[in-house]
Amino acid sequence: MTATLVPVLALTLLVGMPIFAALGLTAFLVLGLSSNVPLSVVAQRMFAGIDNFTLLSIPLFILAAEIMRIGGLAERLVHLAKVLVGWLPGGFAYAAVLACVFFAAISGSSPATLAAIGTLMIPAMIEAGYNKRFTVGLVTTAGSLGLVIPPSITLIIYGAVTGTSIGQLFAAGVVPGLFLAGLLAIYCYARARADGMPFGRPPSLAEGFKALHRAAWCLGMPVVLLGGIYSGVFTPTESAAMACLYGLFVGAIIYRQISLASLFEILRTAGLISSTLLLITAGASALSWLLASNGIPADIATWLLGLTDNGVLLAMVFNLIFLIAGCFLDGASAVIILAPLLEPVARSVGMDSVHFGIMTLINVEIGMLTPPVGLNLFVASQITGLPLLTVIRAVLPSLGVLMIGLLIITYVPWLSLALPEALYP
Repeated sequence: MTATLVPVLALTLLVGMPIFAALGLTAFLVLGLSSNVPLSVVAQRMFAGIDNFTLLSIPLFILAAEIMRIGGLAERLVHLAKVLVGWLPGGFAYAAVLACVFFAAISGSSPATLAAIGTLMIPAMIEAGYNKRFTVGLVTTAGSLGLVIPPSITLIIYGAVTGTSIGQLFAAGVVPGLFLAGLLAIYCYARARADGMPFGRPPSLAEGFKALHRAAWCLGMPVVLLGGIYSGVFTPTESAAMACLYGLFVGAIIYRQISLASLFEILRTAGLISSTLLLITAGASALSWLLASNGIPADIATWLLGLTDNGVLLAMVFNLIFLIAGCFLDGASAVIILAPLLEPVARSVGMDSVHFGIMTLINVEIGMLTPPVGLNLFVASQITGLPLLTVIRAVLPSLGVLMIGLLIITYVPWLSLALPEALYP
């Protein structure tokens, strides 16, 4: 079966077939060629794969991200970040990273974070005299933090396909996300020192309070959502619904930037993105069932453990597998296909499933920045009007910063596990 499955899947992806169709067709063909099981099982497994209450949070968080992007929240968060750190040497660079952290904590989406913050910060930084390549690379990389910082949509997918607690995953993503943002800030500091950037005028107390007041409703979003999840008031799925209601209230009633016409466009965009993700999930679920029913995950575990049972070396192998996959698959597909196969192997060598999930997400985050299918590269190219190759070159230095962060988080599990262990003793 494996000899049939791998070339069929590779061929369907190489000819440019949509990922969900490639996954479903592969399951259909392999099942038909290698067994007498009715082919209708493929459709049944596809439906069963998305018949999951937890996955309902995906379209809701996507809708919430679109509401916030259109509703004026991004502009207020960017202004707050500029007031807080924009006066430091290289302050606009710090502000870009901080604004991405703010928006990631309310959107759960990496492309949405990059589109919302990049549209505002990239032109502003270039106009302020920052190097164009540095600016594009930094903001594109910082935008990918939306994959790790909760409420991350891809973390929800990982939890759904591996059975890991989404509440614990959300808690686990906080410290690594802030740690990666801190590494990017250090990179900004080094660049500012090298370029001899001066201090600006610090904001007055009144300016600080005014910026905080303008962004107060934006900052209330993660407090309500994550506080509700960690306190047990509502589930992650219910928190996604709350995010939609909160964002719509703020964008339409408080900021008055969402009209009926723009609401229709928001619903349309969110529906298209959600349907794409859920179709991929359905196709991958059918393929995952086929693999599991034939014992392929156990065979992979046996093969990997036969190479070495050293957890340190296996962690490096896991990273390499995900990094390579990230070059050719989007984040959701890589998680749906590989996480159910590799997570049992990770647990068998004593690696915590939550920690493995954060490792997986950081690898996927790096995959968003690597060609040929790195989604954030295309988003950045569209925002800036620069050729894709120019964006790729611009991203390389800050991508190296993320690679250093990946190594540290891989071998320092405390960064991922401290908060969930404190909140879920």
